[in-house]
Amino acid sequence: MKTLQPFQNFDYSKIDYLLLAIFTSLSLFGLIILASASVNFSDSIYGNPSSIFNRQLIYFFLGLIGLIIFFLLPLNFWTSYDRLFITIGFIMLLLVFMPGIGFEVNGANRWIRIAGFGLQPSEIMKFLSLLYVASYSVRRIKEIQSHWLGFFRPAIIIVSIISVILIQPDLGSSAVIFASVLGVLFVAGVKMRQFFIVALLGILAIGMMIYFVPWRWERIISFIDPWSDPWGSGYQLTLSLMSIGRGDWFGVGLGQGLMKMGYLPDAHTDFIFSVIVEELGILGGLAVISLLFGLSFRIFFIGRESLARKNFFGFYFSYGVALLLGLHTFINVGVACGLLPTKGLTLPLISAGGTNLIIICLMIGLILRIDYENKNSMPIPIIKRRAKL
Repeated sequence: MKTLQPFQNFDYSKIDYLLLAIFTSLSLFGLIILASASVNFSDSIYGNPSSIFNRQLIYFFLGLIGLIIFFLLPLNFWTSYDRLFITIGFIMLLLVFMPGIGFEVNGANRWIRIAGFGLQPSEIMKFLSLLYVASYSVRRIKEIQSHWLGFFRPAIIIVSIISVILIQPDLGSSAVIFASVLGVLFVAGVKMRQFFIVALLGILAIGMMIYFVPWRWERIISFIDPWSDPWGSGYQLTLSLMSIGRGDWFGVGLGQGLMKMGYLPDAHTDFIFSVIVEELGILGGLAVISLLFGLSFRIFFIGRESLARKNFFGFYFSYGVALLLGLHTFINVGVACGLLPTKGLTLPLISAGGTNLIIICLMIGLILRIDYENKNSMPIPIIKRRAKL
């Protein structure tokens, strides 16, 4: 049958089952804990305790379909059309400001509506930015390493993207895109002087956007001492810490958490880690963190294998994805534990958020393809040293 041709002569032994197992475990756990964390919010907003869970389940199945498609596509497809994709993504970013297409949630213009589903273009740009920079680094590697223009060209494009995202406003997504892209350019061999200048300018710009925006500066103040105003600016953080404290080592039991019942804001999104610890304990929280960083380290490993086999696109893209997921995990957990100022970033594969879930599925599909093509390439020669007599 012609419809089965992509699966014929396919070597299933060359799929990275460890990466697939970690991804599947986190995804299934995310659906289970989301069903618990979103009950009260879903019932109060939509009149159905399982509404958010049902929607996330649909996004997950869409993500799995996308994962399979991305896995079947050869890598040269992405390196050939990366500039087209980044252009389409930028147009989608601008659509959030168009009446009738973009819509506002909690004072932020970050979403567009397609066929009844909300889509967040800034999440899509996390994937497309890494795709573009990885492809650009392969095409212009000599320019990046020898001339400032090689670094300046992608920097202008990424800064333009980040500027539009900041207007929405979404400082968290802007920061992780900036850090991930900068990380890819660093391993591509950009000159250290250029790297540090851009990194310092980026940090300075983020600092200024925090200091000169009153509500962002208020978050910094409340982060330093949330208990000074527990019913005002420090309310969300103090409730998060109380939720974690209630969990102790083993938790109060799945579904038995109290803080998600209308007390802790964003319990199913930005602060879902607090619900995890409250219901499953510190040990449960550590297990989730281990799986999330295990996912990042496995992708790092695939990137290292790509470098050894001279698959430079695979190396750059894998490195960027691993850095992106690691930053998401670090910031989300740090915020929930009071180690970092409050910032709206999801916990990968666990927090509610359809666009983020689908994009991570697509990135995992592409990473699996990178690993598959690595294993189908020529084996790495092993040079044995002659023993000295």
